[in-house]
Amino acid sequence: MSSTPPQDEPYVSKIDRRSAIAWMGVVGAALAGGAGVIVYGERMGGERVTRGYGTDPKLVKPEKAPWSRIMVPAQLQTAAILADFILPASGAAPSASSLGIPDFIDEWVSAPYPSQVKDRPVIMNGLNALSVHVLKTSAADRAKALAALPASADPATKAFWKKFRHLTIGAYYTTPEGFKDVGYIGNVARTADPGPSAEVKAVLERELQKLGL
Repeated sequence: MSSTPPQDEPYVSKIDRRSAIAWMGVVGAALAGGAGVIVYGERMGGERVTRGYGTDPKLVKPEKAPWSRIMVPAQLQTAAILADFILPASGAAPSASSLGIPDFIDEWVSAPYPSQVKDRPVIMNGLNALSVHVLKTSAADRAKALAALPASADPATKAFWKKFRHLTIGAYYTTPEGFKDVGYIGNVARTADPGPSAEVKAVLERELQKLGL
């Protein structure tokens, strides 16, 4: 059995491209209405990017996604560690990384739409800066670096923390596991409708009496 701590093991992708892009669409719809087409250069910030595809990617074949993922292993690993710092495993709730949050983040920063392009340098630069503290330091120094993020006075770090945390939590709680964690059951057919409780009926009756009804 390996003695390597789980958080130091290389992150392995948990979800395919089709699922990740659909997931990104669900979270994106909650954050903003619609996305336009954007085409940009061969490189941005020194890293490879691809041309925009449009507003409706074809998702019939998951292996043929409309753009390439751009995060490298070190960035994915850092994203996994940070996501688990934000939402660690707790009771029956799984950790963020075990649900594929790094894949979601990778898809988000790789997409060619305006909101994602705007977030891309914030997240990528933040992960690059943080990787020094989470991948190349002791466990104690790593813990200190992560704990200091929420209270950072550095504008770039604050922007990164806010955006990464927002996306992590937003993505987590659009999964079945996230729904279960907050007790959301969605559209479940009921076998009977008991109607309003006695307490609700009493309140309604009082209000109707005030209206003379």
